[in-house]
Amino acid sequence: MKLFEELKRRNVFRVGAAYLLLAWVLIQVTDTVGPALKLPDWTLALVTWLSIIGLPLVLFLAWAFEVTPEGLKREEDVDRSVSITTDTGRRINYVVIGLLVVAVLLLLGDKFSATNEVDSEMTELATDEGADVVEASYDSIGVLPFVNMSGDPEQEYFSDGIAEELLNALAKLKNLQVAARTSSFAFKGQNQDVTEIGRQLNVDTLLEGSVRKSGSKLRITAQLIDTDDGYHLWSETYDRELTDIFAVQDEITAAIVDALVLHLDTEAEAQLPTTEVTNMSAYDAYLQGRHELRKAERNSVREALRLFRAATDADPNFAPAWAARAKTVIIMREDHFLDGIPREESHMLARSNIDRALAIDPNLAEAYVAESYLQADNYRYEDALTSVDRALELNPNLAEAWSWRSRLLSRFGRIRAARDSARKAIELDPHNPVPAILAANLVEDYYDPEFLDFVARTGAQFPRVRQIEVMIRLMLEGPLTVDSYERALKANPGFPPWESIVRFRALKVIDAEAIRQGNRNGRDFLMWLYMSTDQWDTAQAMYDELPQENQLSVLNLEELSIMQTAQGRCEEMLATLREAHGDAVRIYGEVPPTTSRANVNLALNRVYCLRQLDRDAEADEILAAAVKYIETLRENTVYGFYTADAKLRVLEGDVDGALAVLEDAYERNELVWDDRYEPIVRDLSGEPRFIETFARIDANIDALRAELGMPPAEF
Repeated sequence: MKLFEELKRRNVFRVGAAYLLLAWVLIQVTDTVGPALKLPDWTLALVTWLSIIGLPLVLFLAWAFEVTPEGLKREEDVDRSVSITTDTGRRINYVVIGLLVVAVLLLLGDKFSATNEVDSEMTELATDEGADVVEASYDSIGVLPFVNMSGDPEQEYFSDGIAEELLNALAKLKNLQVAARTSSFAFKGQNQDVTEIGRQLNVDTLLEGSVRKSGSKLRITAQLIDTDDGYHLWSETYDRELTDIFAVQDEITAAIVDALVLHLDTEAEAQLPTTEVTNMSAYDAYLQGRHELRKAERNSVREALRLFRAATDADPNFAPAWAARAKTVIIMREDHFLDGIPREESHMLARSNIDRALAIDPNLAEAYVAESYLQADNYRYEDALTSVDRALELNPNLAEAWSWRSRLLSRFGRIRAARDSARKAIELDPHNPVPAILAANLVEDYYDPEFLDFVARTGAQFPRVRQIEVMIRLMLEGPLTVDSYERALKANPGFPPWESIVRFRALKVIDAEAIRQGNRNGRDFLMWLYMSTDQWDTAQAMYDELPQENQLSVLNLEELSIMQTAQGRCEEMLATLREAHGDAVRIYGEVPPTTSRANVNLALNRVYCLRQLDRDAEADEILAAAVKYIETLRENTVYGFYTADAKLRVLEGDVDGALAVLEDAYERNELVWDDRYEPIVRDLSGEPRFIETFARIDANIDALRAELGMPPAEF
């Protein structure tokens, strides 16, 4: 009892109580103001541990020292007859009471704030009449790259990967529009206001967060923000072992859906994806592979393939890695890389990888996109369209699939639908140059003023889009002047093949040396230019000098068939197309390098030769399919198919109609001088209207050459 009485006399209990109350107040204040002041996550833990460590020290000081009128003295040095511990105890009581009042106020404030927040939300959600019907507010989201808080830049791919996996999961919900990864990740490292980000992404909400990876520990913090006012709708922190990362992803996704439940039906909620992979090394390799693939450089693509293979080696049941392998080997085939994978091997590997991915996960949208690429590579465009549509059924927010669908539709002549798909891709992924450039290419092939305005506006940040826009507007505004010609050249600095095309079209100049230096396929390109100038023998000689593997490429075989058609070598022409296409007669849209080489033109050339060989029945069957395709183009657009239209009319015996098509193309400034040498079209060369139309083109060219101090063109 003496010890207890001495503890009371020395005010040890009172000091302890005051200290505990003060520590509790400090912890509550830190927890409240920490996020507003953007204090590190460890701040609250530090304050708590310091408070715990400080308690024994404070109790020791209260026992060993005493407050006196002369200041703080050791207790053993104080005469008890003059001790003022009783007065000190009363003062400590006042401090304790004050701290108790502060604590009560904090508790009441926290409770009032929470109640007021709920009341405010309920008031906003309720209708004016007090009905129990709630108006939905949110139907779109952007997922920003999560901040890497690990202190290791090498872990950047991991934090990006977490955000991307959440984005992919949310994108599969039917009632939610999700901004594409390329666009939302464009804000990485930028300190932009959330309302501005929301405006640019055209979304109602943003998901942002951070990832801290330390050893086997993982902390993910996520918060959902209303982009209209910047208020937090939901936030949560998840502390997990790394082996549980996939469960964390699903948990966060489910929490976000709960936050948006007022605008999502139960069917969408039931379709939340689950991740089957639990192998962290496979997941790590997969994330690193996607990081490398997006660099779109030769070495990075090779490294991506190595990493995807490492992922499937570590976990053979990781379906996304198999789909990524398929896409990568298609990208790496020899047509894209000088030392790439041979075409047949590329296709075989892609097919095997796609089959493996779909066997593991039959609902993996990315696998169907890869399958669509492979089918298109084999000219199976109908199957390719079916596969990409299946991908969009599974993931309607997959911008890559919408963009690819646009390209496929244009090959069927369904230009309006192609534009709609291109527009959807851009809206989902406005910061990705690929959909914007592909849409600009669509405008270039099948001009539409309104669509050009949309593409130019949304793709203004991409130089290639601006280049195409300049070229289209210049070429269609009328015959080139010196000023517009120079603007056309300036629009494409450092791009010799494009500059060569401008000079070729505008001035009848072939800059062979620039083409050889600026284009790795310069010889193939030159061969096409000589074909376009009626120099068939020179073109044939260039073909004969190509390496055998280049001669046998589908594109060059098609070029050879055009030479043979123009020279009347019809038996050889049919044999060449048979070698290129087998027995298939392809009637599709653009094949590089120009729409005049579209497969429908090759089909019409085949009709022409079959008739020359008195094989009319075969010719008529092909012609019927060509008519169907060209009628589709006539219904969908005005520009971009005049060559095929004129050739069809010649084959149908409608000479006046064919001439009218060429005249209309000239008035639109779409007809070019070398169209006169196109097989079948050249059969009109004796017609006065044909001669007059191309004479006007020649006069425009010579006038421009004269202004530039050049003599008239020689061919």
